[in-house]
Amino acid sequence: MNKSTMKKITAAAMASALTGTLLAGCGSSNEGSSSQPPADSAKPAATTAAPTTIKIMSQTALDPIKDNNPLKLEIEKMSNTKLEFTWVPATAYNDKFNATLASGELPQVMLSNQPRNTNVINAVRAGAFWEIGPYLKQFPNLSKLNPNVINTVSYDGKIYLLPRFRDGARHLIAYRKDWAKNLGIAEPKTLDELAKMAKAFTENDPDKNGKQDTLGYAESSALDALGRDISVYYGGPMNHGIVNDQVVPNFLTPEFSEGMKWYRDLYAAKAINQDFALLNATQQGELFTKSKAGIIITVDSNLKTYQKDLLKLDPNSDVGFIQGIPGPKGLRASSTGGTLGGYFFSKSTIKTEAELLKILGFFDKLSSREGMTIAYRGIKDVDYKMEGDLLVPNPTEMLSDDTKTGTAAFRELAVAHMNTGTPLKSDPVSALVGDLVAANEKVAVFDVAGPLISPTKTEKGPELDKIKTDATVKFIMGQIDEAGFKKAIEDWKKAGGDKVIQELTAEYKKAQGK
Repeated sequence: MNKSTMKKITAAAMASALTGTLLAGCGSSNEGSSSQPPADSAKPAATTAAPTTIKIMSQTALDPIKDNNPLKLEIEKMSNTKLEFTWVPATAYNDKFNATLASGELPQVMLSNQPRNTNVINAVRAGAFWEIGPYLKQFPNLSKLNPNVINTVSYDGKIYLLPRFRDGARHLIAYRKDWAKNLGIAEPKTLDELAKMAKAFTENDPDKNGKQDTLGYAESSALDALGRDISVYYGGPMNHGIVNDQVVPNFLTPEFSEGMKWYRDLYAAKAINQDFALLNATQQGELFTKSKAGIIITVDSNLKTYQKDLLKLDPNSDVGFIQGIPGPKGLRASSTGGTLGGYFFSKSTIKTEAELLKILGFFDKLSSREGMTIAYRGIKDVDYKMEGDLLVPNPTEMLSDDTKTGTAAFRELAVAHMNTGTPLKSDPVSALVGDLVAANEKVAVFDVAGPLISPTKTEKGPELDKIKTDATVKFIMGQIDEAGFKKAIEDWKKAGGDKVIQELTAEYKKAQGK
């Protein structure tokens, strides 16, 4: 962010501070719970007030919704609002967000997928956004959002982001159960057995087509499963952990080293796609759905989609799902903290506390059972029917384009967990996957540095990450050995990594009252 932009943001923040009515005496948000709000908590009080116009920038994976979209009209009626959207394709959203933030011309509400990025932290500290924490207790649904989760996205102990609540421990393992049956392989119970399955899927013609055209394990350049799953199964931390009374990144731990060796072994055996460093997550998924790879580790929603897509291409396919692999410390699952980005509220375009409360009121109504049901399922007797107390959605092919684009859009807007909506009558796969995710929550491992901010990491994060990522990829590919990786880590420390550890440790001890 350049100096002129920072001045613009700071000036807007000062103007808001002079004209607004922020209440210094407001307390912190109430203790939340997982209990559902009352059924009528979405219904506005009788009023003749004009609808509140709210300008929102967000993303969608489908076409932008039309102004006359039935879901939009229903939510506007429920919340007494007029919603004006800037919809950005999900694949281009982060670039659009960064450009908008740099311009200083902000919409009232804007989604941030990467709220820990340097430019976002700088904007928060410059006063670009409202501190919303003191106000959440005023709303029947927002006040029930888990404060422990909200605190994981705090900045210097204050809440500016309204996070989107999602399942935190969502990573599961999927494997081709039909391939395993063809080869007489049982479901793996250890990491060694998982590796043996991957090698067998590569070498032993598991699809019985007479060709050696399959591989065991699908991965992408992000190496997400290495840090979030394999190293955690070995007993390591999620992103950061406490070692010798210091907050250290996971790649400094012996468990991460074990995970890298596991990957290196698969790569040498050609049991992992040799071009993983060039693939994105979508291409990784296609390896599984097109029967090229037999094992993949990713979030539950992806796995359910992959299973359906695979069945379309191969009706005889069968997918098995595994919660995780027990390691030296038992069964563990990484958790993102239960959020997926969230919404900021601009001080330059929301001029008063009264305006802010009306906009937060919209998100409160959307977070009710009624609001979340519309957002995720559409309109009763049009898009779904009820069987007793359970919602039965229409098949996707029966849904109108308005419903498809509407649910895609409002799911991006939703901040409450999807389970806040009317309970769903699930298909067997969705029920199984849901149960596994719920079980993961009970053994979840959290990032101890989640709410902590390191100025050095804020400034040098991309540079430091590149050193670590390059060394990890080279080690997996056999281009460097353990000594080479250790040398790269020393370079990481000298480039600012040591200072990051010092700053995160100081923040952690401060938060712990030490």
